[in-house]
Amino acid sequence: MKPHLLKVPLMPEYSFSIRHDVVPYFYNHWHYHPEIELIHILQGTGTQFLGDQIGHFKPDDMILIGSNLTHMWRNDEAYFKKDPSLKAEAIVIHFDPQFLGQPFIQLFENRSLINLMEKAKQGLYISSDTRSAIHQHMLALFNLQGMERIIRLLTILHLLSVSSDTSLISSKGFHINNVESETDKIDRIFQYTLSHFNEKIRLEDIAARVNISPKAFCRYFKSRTRKTFSRFLLEVRIGHACKLLNEGSMNISEICYDCGFNNVSNFNRYFKMLTRTTPLGYRKAQLKD
Repeated sequence: MKPHLLKVPLMPEYSFSIRHDVVPYFYNHWHYHPEIELIHILQGTGTQFLGDQIGHFKPDDMILIGSNLTHMWRNDEAYFKKDPSLKAEAIVIHFDPQFLGQPFIQLFENRSLINLMEKAKQGLYISSDTRSAIHQHMLALFNLQGMERIIRLLTILHLLSVSSDTSLISSKGFHINNVESETDKIDRIFQYTLSHFNEKIRLEDIAARVNISPKAFCRYFKSRTRKTFSRFLLEVRIGHACKLLNEGSMNISEICYDCGFNNVSNFNRYFKMLTRTTPLGYRKAQLKD
């Protein structure tokens, strides 16, 4: 297995990078990089993979991604159909965890910063007032030069380190052994599943995509992701169901079949197993927020 090692372009005159992306769809391969990433999604919806967590991303999501944590944002299928009205937009900061030097990082006053970087290895979801404040600081960075850029990034990191508006995403201790000599099997499995999750996916078919036997595929997938393929497929389907329930344009029976379930009873049972509520309860809770 090989999540792609992404080479993050850094301008030689700067110690970290910030960019504003407006693209048809986000980079849609399972990847990792040594740089820590702070991303604020402004436009776009789709499926989010971060470590061993599967969810649905939406506008205004903000996440801090730790060094070498595998991740992917795959936009919904509509974004791949060249619809000019659909765009994926985000502001993204990348910085080396040692960009200020080890002596500075290890200062006693920076112990909260070290703790933040440790938490980022699981991914941190940022919400509420902290997200709003950090967004303004990110915008300001585009117009700053010299030491002011570094001070502003440190301000962002300080806000994150003391905020209660953050929550961990991936499981503690999740780790992928990123071996360069191996193939991109997991990425191919992800891509195929995301394109066909609303169809019946036979184990023989998905195993054939990576040229191994069904029995070997089961061992392989679980050893790399810490979950069975059936669990992974279920999480993708339920994640899509949550998105449709939020949108409110389809009834529960329509959502059931659109997500690949063959009857409403199974859909309700699996939905409650993963979310601890029914589809109807989930929809009502979202309407209250």
